Amino acid sequence: MFSKENCDLCGDCLTRCQWMDVNQDQAAAWMKAMMAGEHAPAVDQCITCYACNEICPKDAQPFYLIAGLQEKFQRVAPDTVAATEARFVFDGDLKNLPRADRVMSTCVFAKTDGHLIQGQLYDMPQVGGKPFFCWILLSHMGAESIQRKHAEKFVDRLAATGAKEIVCFHDDCYAMLAGVAPKYGIPVPFKPIHLSEYLVEYLTARKDQLRLLNIKAAYQRPCASRLTPEKEHFIDKVFDLCGVTRVDRAYDRENALCCAAVKWMLGMDDPRPDQEKNVRDATDAGAEAMVCLCPMCMHSLDGPAREKNLPLIFLGDMARMALGEIALPADKQGEKQ
Repeated sequence: MFSKENCDLCGDCLTRCQWMDVNQDQAAAWMKAMMAGEHAPAVDQCITCYACNEICPKDAQPFYLIAGLQEKFQRVAPDTVAATEARFVFDGDLKNLPRADRVMSTCVFAKTDGHLIQGQLYDMPQVGGKPFFCWILLSHMGAESIQRKHAEKFVDRLAATGAKEIVCFHDDCYAMLAGVAPKYGIPVPFKPIHLSEYLVEYLTARKDQLRLLNIKAAYQRPCASRLTPEKEHFIDKVFDLCGVTRVDRAYDRENALCCAAVKWMLGMDDPRPDQEKNVRDATDAGAEAMVCLCPMCMHSLDGPAREKNLPLIFLGDMARMALGEIALPADKQGEKQ
């Protein structure tokens, strides 16, 4: 998936990475070494946020070059990778699959974060659990080949529903279906719908029922969004429909700072300073809340956000607030009355 032919050794993918300290000449030298299959500091410094793929002006997909070398040089211990794979492998028969033109895939979050999948928004047939785990996690572990190994089965199981559209609750699932699987040459015989696109459709159809929230919020853009940046306009539209101002801050859009949770998994330094920097950037920009698309971001940023009295709101919950299903965070209700 890395395109050596497209790479002109400009070095932007590494010099603009927020996790690496490298100048243009060093970046070119690192890329040359990696393209020759050699170890370079980028292999160890990469936090697997996928930003380099979005940054690259030639669409060379440099992340996959780095990911391959992380696997070659065993960035994560093989027994850890094997245990993670075993945890999510499903070899049984699919039972009681819903039959509908539109089905929502909840990945593994119906069990871990079921409170985020409540209310009228989610009133549609759903699938989830191990059979519908999207495997993007493995590319964060320097095990992209494991992700590739299971990708087709993931697509096939969703296709077995017969659905024409699969609404993806999790950004990673959408990234696999709309970005990664097609690059692997895997046909996707249905239309993947990103959660934000679905929310725009749902809220627009009920525009006269919406209660504008009238707050300023920072957006926490998850790392997988780097793989499908073309749907970013849907995020803006959800904010607009809910009456929420997306504050202009340093760490947003192409310059987004991931939640840094993967540092724990990779055995890197403490992610807490990076998380505090992220939250501080939001509050400095005047945010009264931080809206998250990924449940993992919410878990990772919870501590620093609490210390700054910055509520974390899931994107779907923001829509539910505008629909009047649930209330604004308690400390914001009085301010908006």
